[in-house]
Amino acid sequence: MREKSIAVFGVGCLGSISVLEFARAGVGNLRLMDHDFVDPATMGRWPLGLIEAGRYKVHAISEFLNSNYPSTLVTPVLHRIGGVRDCSNSDSDNSVILNFVSDVSLIFDATAEIGVQHYLSTLARDLEIPYIAVSGTYGAWGGKVLSIIPDKTVGCWMCYRYACNDGTIQEPPSDPQGNVQPQGCGEVTFTGAGFDMAEISLSGVRTAISTLCNQHRDGYPSTPWDVLTMAFRDDSGQLIVPKFTGYRLERHPECSLCHN
Repeated sequence: MREKSIAVFGVGCLGSISVLEFARAGVGNLRLMDHDFVDPATMGRWPLGLIEAGRYKVHAISEFLNSNYPSTLVTPVLHRIGGVRDCSNSDSDNSVILNFVSDVSLIFDATAEIGVQHYLSTLARDLEIPYIAVSGTYGAWGGKVLSIIPDKTVGCWMCYRYACNDGTIQEPPSDPQGNVQPQGCGEVTFTGAGFDMAEISLSGVRTAISTLCNQHRDGYPSTPWDVLTMAFRDDSGQLIVPKFTGYRLERHPECSLCHN
């Protein structure tokens, strides 16, 4: 792990837990990109507590990692993908991100934004870098981990979207009333407990470490799935014994990219 580097996009409730576990696992180099600040209104899903309120997340968590896990080199980048910029004196999104992912071992996407996932998964495919995305459903009733590994995963991100849409990959349960704008917060967010979201993060980290250990003798075992779905509740919101379902990502017949 000391020889590995991970580019992490998003250090919110999913990404923050993930980078802490990456450092604990001994990953040598972590690059963190986010634009948001720590908001007290959603503190229940962020690990470092009220003392960091108002600070940029990448700066707060980078300082924590540098102090507590000094063997991991952490590089924070304050940047919003697709954000408004001054075109006269700032680099394009593409140039910023290409520099950010240069020579990394893996891209870890914790943005949970479908447009960003599409962009980053395409970039990872073009650069032949393993891509892993984690996301939760409203209410944290469930979640998903997507893994696309060069020369291993058959399908692509678009195949994944088609498979989710036609039911080949079953979507985990979601709270139909899961949107909320908490007091004091300027953005609409989602309901859900931090400990449920952490379960999704840990599954993503497990998949990432497995990918980085591929072909290493005595390394962490290989994951026998490309997509992992998690259900913590049923469709009515009642707790169930957590259900984990793994899928292989095949070429979808409607994906023109793979079939061309």
